[in-house]
Amino acid sequence: MKNKVRAVSKLQQIAEQNRDRQSKVFEQQQQQASYFEQQLNALGALKAACQTLGANGSAHMSSTVLQNTASVQLMLSRMLHHHQHEKAVMDAECLRAKSQLEACHAKVKGLETVLERWKAKQHYEQAKKEQKQIEDLINARRKRKRL
Repeated sequence: MKNKVRAVSKLQQIAEQNRDRQSKVFEQQQQQASYFEQQLNALGALKAACQTLGANGSAHMSSTVLQNTASVQLMLSRMLHHHQHEKAVMDAECLRAKSQLEACHAKVKGLETVLERWKAKQHYEQAKKEQKQIEDLINARRKRKRL
């Protein structure tokens, strides 16, 4: 029984280390998703400002400036689309990492429960063994007195 308790204890330690590692990965992915969110907001603001500038000054601009503005708006649209895609990928990875973290946490809790039950069983068996030894000792003394 002691070997089983040691084995489960070791498995619990490994599961806790895995959970901690998974927690760090999840935290890093959340930071990356937050970074992409900030970039998306900045690109959206830049695109809106560029569109406002193009709409307000289109009567006074030369064709070259209008072409450059259109080109910049196209590039910003592409970058915005790309960052939206990257943000969606990061969100999916965060969700996967979160589910893995929850699974690791559940495994650790399960191992803790098993370990507690086995330790309780081990203590019960030890107490039962000690009680049996005490009873045997008392019975042996009684037998000696009768002789």
